[in-house]
Amino acid sequence: MGKLDRLDVNAYTGKFDVQYSTASPTCLLDIYLPQSHDKPYPVIVSIHGGAFKKCDKRDKEMIEPMLLGLDLGYAVVGVNYRLSGEAQFPEPLKDIKQALRFIHDNAHNYNFDPTNIVVWGGSAGGYFSLMSGCITDDPYFDESFSSSTRPSISGIVSWFPPISFELMDHDLKELGLLEKSPDHSADNSPESLFLGEPVLKSTDKLARSNPINYINESLPPMLIQHGSVDRVVPYKQSERFVKATDTFGFAQGHITYQVLENANHGDIAFEQPDNLEVVYDFIARCFNR
Repeated sequence: MGKLDRLDVNAYTGKFDVQYSTASPTCLLDIYLPQSHDKPYPVIVSIHGGAFKKCDKRDKEMIEPMLLGLDLGYAVVGVNYRLSGEAQFPEPLKDIKQALRFIHDNAHNYNFDPTNIVVWGGSAGGYFSLMSGCITDDPYFDESFSSSTRPSISGIVSWFPPISFELMDHDLKELGLLEKSPDHSADNSPESLFLGEPVLKSTDKLARSNPINYINESLPPMLIQHGSVDRVVPYKQSERFVKATDTFGFAQGHITYQVLENANHGDIAFEQPDNLEVVYDFIARCFNR
């Protein structure tokens, strides 16, 4: 992925580069507010991807699908977190959790509806979205969060997320999509850099980083979409997560999993009007709209 075009925030109403945590100067978020809509605003939280090591909350390719929510009366919050060159797991996830808490605690300042928050991201952002929905009270990620102040998440939209890092190359090979030598398990792979240790030599961190290990009966509604020919993160990663939810007896439609035929990683198919209609219909249900 080359350098992505940056969004001109001057074209939007809101507040930008808001510091949500003292952990790092990079812990900033952008707040986009709708115009001429009833308050308080439901919130779409956008978490950018970039292999855990690059990209930004204002990269147009990543934020523009979420900004369509402004016309529906939703606020949109784009979040930057510490990348793997600065901090390793679990610190970036702590940043995401802290950003969600900031949104909750400052709802009155921006006319947010803190009871209606959907988290949406793709690739690494899809991973963080899932993790933010799965993890509730866990001191490993949340320091001093009480149930009374814990952000309420109404739904998760996760596009092509990595799940089990140690199985990514295996899945690609099994699907006939491995076009080069194994990469995800290498000592310098994006996943290894994110963990701060080689994937295949990791034990505790590898287990703690897998969303499957945090599935519980309180999961919010989820829409998980993956491309059938994703050559970066194979669809079997999402499939494995969804199958792991089967034993929890969720109502039909609570966990929605869709494979987009002939779509690769970050494919434009995800941003086509027909697919975005599916996404926004899901979000509207999460917001009881």
